[in-house]
Amino acid sequence: MEHDEALFDSLATLRAAHDKASGLMTEIALLGARALKGRGSVPSLVQLQNYMQALAQAQRQAARCEDLMLGRTSPARSDAAAGGRPYVH
Repeated sequence: MEHDEALFDSLATLRAAHDKASGLMTEIALLGARALKGRGSVPSLVQLQNYMQALAQAQRQAARCEDLMLGRTSPARSDAAAGGRPYVH
């Protein structure tokens, strides 16, 4: 049961990380659309970097969920151990 709880906790954390990245992308897309219409400035580099960090966190959490689903108990994997998967959103 402890394993299941860890998996459910990890999935909840993954959902939160995904939601954060998704929200940041929504904001970036809205700013971009407004800028194309001449009603504002383009998104900033900081906004893009924040999105990239949130996306990386979601990717790490997805790998953690995968580890738990496969019965691995290692707390973290390096990018090489993660198979060099591309970031997915």
